[in-house]
Formats: sequence, structure tokens, C-alpha cells
Amino acid sequence: MTTETDDDTTETNHNLNESHDKVRLKTQIKRGEGTRDQDTHDLKVRGETPEEAAEALSELLAELEARFVFDRTRAIGNDVEEGDA
Repeated sequence: MTTETDDDTTETNHNLNESHDKVRLKTQIKRGEGTRDQDTHDLKVRGETPEEAAEALSELLAELEARFVFDRTRAIGNDVEEGDA
């Protein structure tokens, strides 16, 4: 972005988006095989090193499992009996 000032000089503003994290890790977890029997979770973590990113993913998975997030997600929409669908 460039702006003119009162004394005929030009100021230029630069926007910088810099991340401190050097490694970004994205994984997709899919469970089930049938068209209507699949759960997908996209997980993203960041770290300064590959080891930190892997550790962050491991901690994220452990926390989601400890809070039964995957089980609760699986239960959503399963109130219908198979013969009723």
C-alpha cells in the first residue's frame, strides 16, 4: 500500500505474515467404508521442527480420544435404525 504525504514524499507500508512455526502437518483421518458410514476428521498442527509437529499431532490425537470426540462424532446421526434409512 502506498500513500502520499503532505511534503510530496511517498510512504510504502508492507504487510508481512510470518509464522514462527517452520513445520505444518495436516492429516486426514477417515473411518468406515460405506458411503453413509464414514467419519472424516482433518487435523492440523504446527511445530518448529518435524519432531515438535509430530509431538503436537500425538498430543492432539490423545486429547481428542480422551474426550471421546471421535466416538461422539460417530454417534451423531446414528439414531436411525439401519432398516429405516
